[in-house]
Amino acid sequence: MGLLRTILALLVVGSHLGAFGGATFAVKGFFIISGFYMALVISTRYHALPISDFYASRLLRLLPLYWVVGLLTVAAEILLVPHGQQFHKLASPIANGSGLDLSSLPFPILIYVVLSVTTMLGLDTGQWLGFDRVGGQLSVAPDFGPNTTNVVDLSPVPQGWTIGIELLFYLIAPFVVRRSIWFILSLCVFSLAFRAALMVAGFSGYPWSRALFPSEFVYFLLGVLGYRLYLIIPDLHFSARTEACIAAMVLIIAVIYWPIDYVFRGSLIWNTVPYVLIAGGIPFLFKWTKDNALDANIGELSYPIYTCHIFVMGLIKWSPINAAPFLGSGWPRHILTIILVIITAFLLDRLLVLPLDRLRLKFGAKPRIDSHMLEQSTSS
Repeated sequence: MGLLRTILALLVVGSHLGAFGGATFAVKGFFIISGFYMALVISTRYHALPISDFYASRLLRLLPLYWVVGLLTVAAEILLVPHGQQFHKLASPIANGSGLDLSSLPFPILIYVVLSVTTMLGLDTGQWLGFDRVGGQLSVAPDFGPNTTNVVDLSPVPQGWTIGIELLFYLIAPFVVRRSIWFILSLCVFSLAFRAALMVAGFSGYPWSRALFPSEFVYFLLGVLGYRLYLIIPDLHFSARTEACIAAMVLIIAVIYWPIDYVFRGSLIWNTVPYVLIAGGIPFLFKWTKDNALDANIGELSYPIYTCHIFVMGLIKWSPINAAPFLGSGWPRHILTIILVIITAFLLDRLLVLPLDRLRLKFGAKPRIDSHMLEQSTSS
């Protein structure tokens, strides 16, 4: 399933480049995968371990990379960007923080800002909640005040707002994923009802359609239901060919979703069916790839790709490469950017994430699959 995760991460990169779409689909797909994986690990490795170990493992996975890329982004903006200009249109914390008076903000707002920007917990609220730069008065989208900012604009890694939603799921996952299937289905109904209530109240577009945890909760729950399906796959007696076709379907949907979405955009069926198919196919994809070392290592790049891509885009913008005659503004630029994002993600994975993954072993995390381990497991 590692290849799927990386495809979804690259969809986000392509969307932010303007090369192709699919970012919203990719984020919701990540939520489904998170639901599946968290149901898996909580039901197996963390079944007899303290909940604190699960939380520690998750935070070690997410926060250090966010901090490092965030510090690199701030350093790059200080060193490369003239005063008053943006490092990148999506990530420019110094320029976006202009006029912000931290000393005058009410203490609760100050805590909210610091917590969200440093941990991503609450960063998702910046999609729809703003506050005055001086007095801290709150305002809600789309009726933001004239001197308003938000925690997403102040974050050096603004795409971390989706991780803020995931953190909320991680907080409650140990108390949800092992409950009865009827309890999980009832939570799905609640999530859908919450979304329907928003639409009836007039909150149907961006950011309400993808930035509120209660309405996004259903995607995590689809992943949990996918894990329950995984447990009964042996009882379904599907042929190997059928299982392989279902697994391949998930990858095909991820690859072809964004061009087809331009044709069927706005269709309620098209906006629902792909996620159900992803949730139903993930168990089979996981079964076919869970012991594949190459797939696992490709998947390890997904989070670094997602976290570093805007930083790389900003570096390109302010580097001599930006003026290179061969770069242009079309596909040559897009391809080079994607290549540099993958290279940066690989370096971050090897220099930072991999050592931290070894530390996470103390908190119940699974060792990485490599070729040597795979040979040992095959011969034993």
